Amino acid sequence: MNKEEFIAQLDFLDSNEIPNIDIFVLAQPSINSDVLNCDIYKTRLHERIPEAIKNTYFPKIKKSLVTSDYDLTEYNPALMPDRDVIWNYESNIVPFYNFIIGKLPNIDSYYNENILEFEDIWAIWIKFQIQGICFYLLKKITPSKVFTTGGILSFVFSNNVFNKLESDVLTIDGTFDVLAFENMLYFENQQNFERALMYQTVKREIAIATLDDIKEISILENFDTVKDYLKDDQHSINKLNRIKSKPYFKTLTFSHCKKIIDDYGLNLHYDELTGKFDIQNKKEAKMFVKVLNDDFLKSEMTNLKYAANSKEDL
Repeated sequence: MNKEEFIAQLDFLDSNEIPNIDIFVLAQPSINSDVLNCDIYKTRLHERIPEAIKNTYFPKIKKSLVTSDYDLTEYNPALMPDRDVIWNYESNIVPFYNFIIGKLPNIDSYYNENILEFEDIWAIWIKFQIQGICFYLLKKITPSKVFTTGGILSFVFSNNVFNKLESDVLTIDGTFDVLAFENMLYFENQQNFERALMYQTVKREIAIATLDDIKEISILENFDTVKDYLKDDQHSINKLNRIKSKPYFKTLTFSHCKKIIDDYGLNLHYDELTGKFDIQNKKEAKMFVKVLNDDFLKSEMTNLKYAANSKEDL
């Protein structure tokens, strides 16, 4: 889908209709023995809330996704574009999203502060239904969104007098981390998307699988040590996710990598007799990942050689 087609699907934002709205409150997810769990609660809404939420969120959605100048780009965690981008990503390949969506129809517990205090809310998912269209806004809750009264003297002006604010307040400013719409996820900030949908966990699993595939190529002398260097390094995890999709990945050889290392004068140790690289520290391990990701380029203008921090297909 191109940008124009996407924007055309958002014409409901100009409707005068008040959407049907459900809000789901998520507690902190947990993973025990590789089993994901997350307590989710429905909410009871005052009759005025749907209109207030529409008036808060629809202008923000329209500003971010309709009137702003941006490129609609497929999510790629290894890229850092130098322009405004709205990322899109198929929802069916994001495990946490599908886990929560699968649970929502069966939620029968309603939220109250005795179950989960405001400050312990991990995220809220807002479901909109309007003009036969259903979509979700996903929002990770941060401490700044919760205004607690304990220890702070807070005033509200009501009935022409100042009064003490007695209850904690959860604030909503109209910003969102992810729009889930028509089996796609749309977002502006990669890190916010990854936090809201636990995608760092998923990326780490893909990166470890990529490292295991590298082991099969048999070009590393001390594979387990290299794996320990890289498995929790976020920058390398992004590159490892990218490497797995490279068409040349399965055909990599010691000779291919050695040529890059020699051509660019990289400080990586290898043994030509065994045909293996001997990575001696985390810095070298990260450099080796850059070699696998083909991150070294020659300038067309100067013939100088560079390490590229981010590459995007032309």
